[in-house]
Amino acid sequence: MKINNSSNKIQVRDLQLVTREAIGHMKEGEEEKTKTYSALIWTNKAIQKKDIDFLNDVKDLKIDQKTPLRVLHRRPLAVRTRIIHSMETRYVDEHHFRLYLKTQAGTYIKEFVHGDFGRTKPNIGSLMNVTADILELDVESVDVDWPPALDD
Repeated sequence: MKINNSSNKIQVRDLQLVTREAIGHMKEGEEEKTKTYSALIWTNKAIQKKDIDFLNDVKDLKIDQKTPLRVLHRRPLAVRTRIIHSMETRYVDEHHFRLYLKTQAGTYIKEFVHGDFGRTKPNIGSLMNVTADILELDVESVDVDWPPALDD
């Protein structure tokens, strides 16, 4: 492919024209998609590694999220159940840790961390019995099987 041969900084695969029907099919699968994130978390109370280790064992945690305050002006008020498939922690210092999450698409991650004034339950703050906030958030991957692979 011409693009791939022109640079080693970017690579393109499965570039294709898609139909409206194919886009509709992709949108239907959004609930099944998972996303992986990396977040830097701050806690108001001093923590030790042992205070966050239990999060590594949490699997398929169901959370209820009311539409976050920050998006209420553009989204209808609703309660959405979402799944936190897995979490992995890395201790940084007594007020910070790195949290790696694999979640159902559509999960509001910032609100899962700080709780959005009780609008997301449970949340990292309630699970740890601290006030927690998110300082950095990076999307590491979006796991979706689309577009269809093309033969080279």
